[in-house]
Amino acid sequence: MADFRDLPGLPSRSLVKRVRSHLWHYGIRPHGEEWRATWAWASAIARSYYHTHWPLPHEISAQYVLLLLNRMNERRGLKLPYRASKVMPDEVRALLPESGLPLLTDGSDK
Repeated sequence: MADFRDLPGLPSRSLVKRVRSHLWHYGIRPHGEEWRATWAWASAIARSYYHTHWPLPHEISAQYVLLLLNRMNERRGLKLPYRASKVMPDEVRALLPESGLPLLTDGSDK
């Protein structure tokens, strides 16, 4: 974890460790361009307060995941199988919001 000194905004070692721990809990090993961009974004948020106040570790983690999803979408990697919404088990349906997800529409309802 020697890279915490190179991150934008110079976050503390303990904050970086808590964010990594939160992401690791979900099997995500942060690195690369999105990781640095996440810290630039979090640093901008921290500086936007009168007294510098960093976002919480789970908020910074959510920013990283959002950037990862955006990268997947740009590279056309954020697609589910065509029939995913039609053959969804009840246990999966219970985990998803009632409104559904844009990824689960097959395009025929437009």
